[in-house]
Amino acid sequence: MAPVKKRKDGRSRPLADLLPGLLGTAMAESKDFILAFETDPDTGRRTIHAMSGRFVTSCMLRKLIGQAESQRDEGSLLISRRWTREGNAG
Repeated sequence: MAPVKKRKDGRSRPLADLLPGLLGTAMAESKDFILAFETDPDTGRRTIHAMSGRFVTSCMLRKLIGQAESQRDEGSLLISRRWTREGNAG
């Protein structure tokens, strides 16, 4: 019987080192990239979630943009750029 191959543990590298590659891949494939932080109210344990895929509909995006705009005075930031397939501003 062949030995079971072990997967590389993504947790062995700091997330900050992995994020540029994940973001680059999402941009190259025109996918959504979401980075979200969560704190468990019971334990206080903090978790960060990085996701890429096709998640955000145009309706959801308008709502998120509106929410970011309305929370600018609380530190929200919204950056929008024209996008081409090559990733260059146009």
